[in-house]
Formats: sequence, C-alpha cells, structure tokens
Amino acid sequence: PIAFIKMAEAASSQPALGTYLGRRPDYSCPGDHVSWEIVLLAGGHCTIDCRSELSPSKGGTQAWHIEGTWEWEEDDEEIVVSVTKEDPLGGPRRDRDINLEAGEDRSTLSFKGTCCTWSSPPPDPFEEELKVLTLKELKAKAEACGLDPAGCVEREEFLGLLKRAKASGALKEKKPEKKPEKADKPEASAA
Repeated sequence: PIAFIKMAEAASSQPALGTYLGRRPDYSCPGDHVSWEIVLLAGGHCTIDCRSELSPSKGGTQAWHIEGTWEWEEDDEEIVVSVTKEDPLGGPRRDRDINLEAGEDRSTLSFKGTCCTWSSPPPDPFEEELKVLTLKELKAKAEACGLDPAGCVEREEFLGLLKRAKASGALKEKKPEKKPEKADKPEASAA
C-alpha cells in the first residue's frame, strides 16, 4: 500500500526543471547523429536545440534553436511547448505546439521519437551574470553588495567571495545613498 501511494505521488508530479539530453543515430540518413537539448526553466520558459554530427552539406540535419513557453498537462502526462521564437534555419515554427511525453518516473522526455534524459539543473541566472563580468566589474559588484574584496586579486577569488555571500544569504545589493541636495543660497542683494 505505501509503495502504491508513492507511485501515485510520483505520477502526479511534473518533470523537474533543468536540461534534458537525447541522441538519435542515423536520424535522416546514415551518419546523421542528431542531439536534442531541451531546457525547462522556471516561469514556463523553454528552449529546444538540435545539433547534428554530420554537416548539412553532407546530408545532415540543419542545427536550430527555438524558444517557447511550456505547460504541464496532468491528464496527458506530457509537456506542451508553444513556440514563441523560431529559428530561420529550421525547427518548429512560431505558434506551433510541441508535445513532449514524460516518462513514468518524470526523468525523461520524448521528442521526435528520442528519449531525452534529465542531465543537469537549470542554469543559475546569478552565475550566468558573473561569467560575463570583467574583473573590475566583479570588484564593483562585491563592493556594491557591501562585501570587502580586500585580498582578492584573481577572478576566481572574486567569484568565490560573491558565491559564498549568495549561499550564506549575505548578498544583498545596496542602493547608492542619495546625497542631500545643496540648499540654494540667497543671492546677495546689491546695495
């Protein structure tokens, strides 16, 4: 009875957010080994990428990237992705729905006959932001958050400082203090 309850609970849950990867050998022709990457993000955002090991000039599938919104359909046990941004090189077109069938344990999604398995959690927006900052910008961000970057010289040291502060909950960006405006001085009257 307990195992039945746990199975019922698992069946009612939706697939985890994150990246699902799948590979299909000889997709459109011999040697056209296609890889699918499906990323489910919070807020209902989704991306799907297609890549082939064989170049299109040799008969391989053209690479493409689409974006969309996703919803979990409890009754059908599938995710429905509505395409919002199409790729001019290929893939599903805008305003089309794509059905991704979920596996029994919700760790797999089926796309175009390929089983895509969950492989990693969704990207952290904070870490993605840090990746593109220069060393000078990392130092400024640390100072803006009230952290003391003294002793940090290398990029990894600044990243470590910011990541530790975020993990401990101490990372709160301070708003710049407003300086009091100078009062207008009355003009001296000419006598």
